[in-house]
Amino acid sequence: MRSSLDRLRARVAAGVAVLRRVAGMPDYAAYVGHLRRCHPGRPIPTEREFFLEYVATRYGDGPTRCC
Repeated sequence: MRSSLDRLRARVAAGVAVLRRVAGMPDYAAYVGHLRRCHPGRPIPTEREFFLEYVATRYGDGPTRCC
């Protein structure tokens, strides 16, 4: 049986994940879960590697606006 503190932590983690998605920030834990489920042979990047790949994919060679 889960304690109320465990349930609260799970709810806070879920809320943070939702806020990150709304803000357009990547969710490393969700990505790792996806890799394990759908691409079991693919190596799992570190959180830093994941973030750097996300930034490179999103912004490419430079900023997306002039100012």
